[in-house]
Amino acid sequence: MSLRVSKILRKWFLSIDRVLLVSIFALISIGAWISVALTPSVAIKLGFAPFHFAKLHLLIIPVAMLIMLITSALPAKYIGKLAVVGYFVCLILVTCALFWGAEIKGARRWLSIFGFSLQPSEFLKPISAVISAWLISEQYRDRNFPGLLLSSAVIAIIIPFLLFQPDVGMTVIIVGTLFAQFFISGLSISMIIAVVALLASAMFGLYLMLPHFADRIDKFFVKTEDADVYQIQKSIDAFKHGGIFGNNPVSSGMRGMVPDSHSDFVFSIIGEEYGFVMCLIIVILFAIFITRAMVKIIKSASIFTFTAVFGILFQIACQVMINICTTLNLIPTKGMTLPFISYGGSSMLASAISVGIILALTKKNNLQQDIL
Repeated sequence: MSLRVSKILRKWFLSIDRVLLVSIFALISIGAWISVALTPSVAIKLGFAPFHFAKLHLLIIPVAMLIMLITSALPAKYIGKLAVVGYFVCLILVTCALFWGAEIKGARRWLSIFGFSLQPSEFLKPISAVISAWLISEQYRDRNFPGLLLSSAVIAIIIPFLLFQPDVGMTVIIVGTLFAQFFISGLSISMIIAVVALLASAMFGLYLMLPHFADRIDKFFVKTEDADVYQIQKSIDAFKHGGIFGNNPVSSGMRGMVPDSHSDFVFSIIGEEYGFVMCLIIVILFAIFITRAMVKIIKSASIFTFTAVFGILFQIACQVMINICTTLNLIPTKGMTLPFISYGGSSMLASAISVGIILALTKKNNLQQDIL
């Protein structure tokens, strides 16, 4: 039995891309270190035990890694089928969250399951990218198959659930991923222009219909004395105090002053405590992962693999850019975690699934295979 398991593990290790694996393990390790070193003061400020957030973060890491490794071992055809099942399960859970979930900062996104807080919409990101890729690849296989139309319908069903939470950022990423997949699948220039016009119109419509969304946009362009400006100002101050190499984490005091410094604004605290150098290392690791995965799928003969991995990479890149740009006051504030670095169980598990799918589809034996 042990010999068989050893052979399976050896086969998996030889087929997996080690550069992708090492870069993600490095990010997970940095996230674990940051959680232990920087969250105690935040936990105390919020009335918890000093290592409350650190313990939860460290507990979720083995679960996330196990999910990532199991997902990475799956054949492409199973990933597609599981994505379909996961899609319907997530829709049910998101509906439950809307009616029975806890309201936090005016949003109903979280569901308490066996004492753990879960954000089901996080898992819709990789799942929707995989389903869209499958439908698009089927249209390549059979030109009479309405793959683009069906993938649009799959995303259209998700949108109301996300907007009722409300979660505009998640909506933008999922819709943007679909159009990015359309773009690489060969949309005509006229269709691309139409899509851009549609997206611009949709954003303007959201601005008119959602007061909290309009409020964030207004506050970004017209600075006022309020909590959002306070949060951003403290974030900028943290980067200024950190400089190139950062301050002594023991003597530094900004981490307890920046709101959400353990989650959405963790990057600013990293900048203050460990400086520009550590921030650059994190950005480089994400860049290595995304670039390496892109290089792998460019060589792929599978339309499904290329479209699915591209979609998930687009989501990861968007999430990283939104989080970092928010902390630097380059875009309006948006509560979005930094994958594998920020505290947040749902974000960690969803990111693990995303990376697991990428690792699975970029394996040597999956690069040349379609889903069916």
